[in-house]
Amino acid sequence: MFRAGLPQGSVLSPYLFLLWAADLAEALRAPGTSPYIYADDTAVLCSGNTIEVARGRAQTAADALVAWAHHNKMLIAGEKTQLLVLSQNARDAVRGTIKVAGKTVQAKDTLVLGIELDRRLQFGAHCRRLRKRVRPRLAHLRRLGGRSWGLDEDALRTVANGYVRGALEHAAAAWLPAAAPSHVELLKRELRGAARIITGCPRSTPTHALMAEARLAPMEERGWTLAARLLGRALALPPGDPLRATAEASAPARLASVRGWRERGRLAWEKAGVALPVEPVLPPRIPPWRQTSGVTFRMDVGPLRAGAAAAERERAAALHLASLPQCAVWLWTDGSAAGGVSRGGAGAVLVWPDEETEELRVPAGQLCSSYRAEMVALVTGLETLTQRDIDQDLPIVVCTDSLSAVATLRNGPAAQTSPLGVAAWRAMFALSDNGRKIHVQWVPSHCGVEGNERADRVAREAAELPQDSVPADIRTITRAVARAARDDTVRAWPPGWFRSLMGGRFPPPVAGLDRERAVDVHQLRAGHWSGSRAYLHRIGAVPSVGCEGCRDEGCVAARCPLCNEEPDTPAHVLLRCPALMRLRHSTLGHIHPRLEEVRETSVVAALAAAARRFQSRLAMLP
Repeated sequence: MFRAGLPQGSVLSPYLFLLWAADLAEALRAPGTSPYIYADDTAVLCSGNTIEVARGRAQTAADALVAWAHHNKMLIAGEKTQLLVLSQNARDAVRGTIKVAGKTVQAKDTLVLGIELDRRLQFGAHCRRLRKRVRPRLAHLRRLGGRSWGLDEDALRTVANGYVRGALEHAAAAWLPAAAPSHVELLKRELRGAARIITGCPRSTPTHALMAEARLAPMEERGWTLAARLLGRALALPPGDPLRATAEASAPARLASVRGWRERGRLAWEKAGVALPVEPVLPPRIPPWRQTSGVTFRMDVGPLRAGAAAAERERAAALHLASLPQCAVWLWTDGSAAGGVSRGGAGAVLVWPDEETEELRVPAGQLCSSYRAEMVALVTGLETLTQRDIDQDLPIVVCTDSLSAVATLRNGPAAQTSPLGVAAWRAMFALSDNGRKIHVQWVPSHCGVEGNERADRVAREAAELPQDSVPADIRTITRAVARAARDDTVRAWPPGWFRSLMGGRFPPPVAGLDRERAVDVHQLRAGHWSGSRAYLHRIGAVPSVGCEGCRDEGCVAARCPLCNEEPDTPAHVLLRCPALMRLRHSTLGHIHPRLEEVRETSVVAALAAAARRFQSRLAMLP
């Protein structure tokens, strides 16, 4: 303890303040009055059927605050106190006045508490504030990549997601579902600006194609996902927690056109097929100083070349497993999930030193990833061993084909971020407390290793067990809602070139290309290519003697400069242009490709580069 306080960022500071100010919450608590205190921030929400009732309760709370401060030898700065009236009636705000420590506090139009709240909770001021904050960030992003130079697409997307979207979505789960569409449009414009920087697409590119090519989720899609995640986190809190009580409550809609995070989250859950119960939040973590010397991890089976055949992998695994303790308790685990997203099953096989075996089957959840099913299987097997009377001299060998599960547990007990990870480590500590050795070994899958094949069969059988009572974890819920929201986004794509080309799928990623070729790929697939004479003619960039610029696709000035047969639209360049016939034949094997054959990045890049070369040669002719 420091005589002058604690260092900045100390984890003890907020706890000590809460202990010291605990009686303040009791002094402020009253009918229609709810105090919210954290660290050095104290807010009081006072409600009433009329503005007079609410104002009276606010004045009572202010008097209680001043009295508490006086008793604790503190001074309250009335001039720094803020007041906001939440009401649809503009006259209520005019009458919203209280006195704090002798100072008159007049209600303001907005109140900044991390989020800028306005009187009608439409978050217009907050959206305008975010737009101002993001504009310089977009300028920084723009300086990292141009039309033919700069960072590659993955790096630009990473910066955009962290630097731009991160600022736009600060606490967005709370305010985005309730924000007015006209105000959210301000933020969508900035996000479209980031997408244009990532892809190099022009401003005229259709929004749905632009966002899909940039691989950025639209704001509507993110709103559903964030609301569902907040609802899941709230319902995962212990009973009696204020946020959980808020999530479980039902309140009448303030406006028919506005849904808060509770309503939006429940609708998102319904669309994604999510149902209660929710897995509780992370239990108390294991201290980082706890010794883990009794547990060892191995993530390989010795030298094994990439792409090795099943027989080669089986031989390597058998040779390595023979080097582990044979007089031991062997635990084989595996997980199963249909498509890696649903109908999870966890299977474990215990093999005792006398060759007796025991099979364990546990459902892992209606919504379940393969990784979670593997972790459920590990925890089931380990916790079962803690309930058995095992000789202390017998080591335990745990074998699983989940490389990610072994890597997660190898990070140590203090690094676990899920209840399953903590449960696995608690079980391993219980088994190794008396000096027993535990070997956690990864084994290759589907190559004939007997124990792994048996655990895989048991896991598939476990997936057929009833799943209704199995809780879903927040990560799985969020991913399920994100998939459902993404599917809704794809279904909402309007008819046109991009939808016909992609066929209801997201475009393949652009990787391994220089910046200029990557931009051509994005523009061609999105439908607005800067190398197209028809496009340049339509926007007036290349006026001719006969036409200054028009939208008529039959205009002579808009014809393809390579074949002069029709406008050089993306469909013409990729599918029909006779000048590119030889390249299509050598690349695809025929000269009349189908749409699904020309959506791949390598094919589009090759055709775009060839068209650019031919255009360059034509430009050099006298």
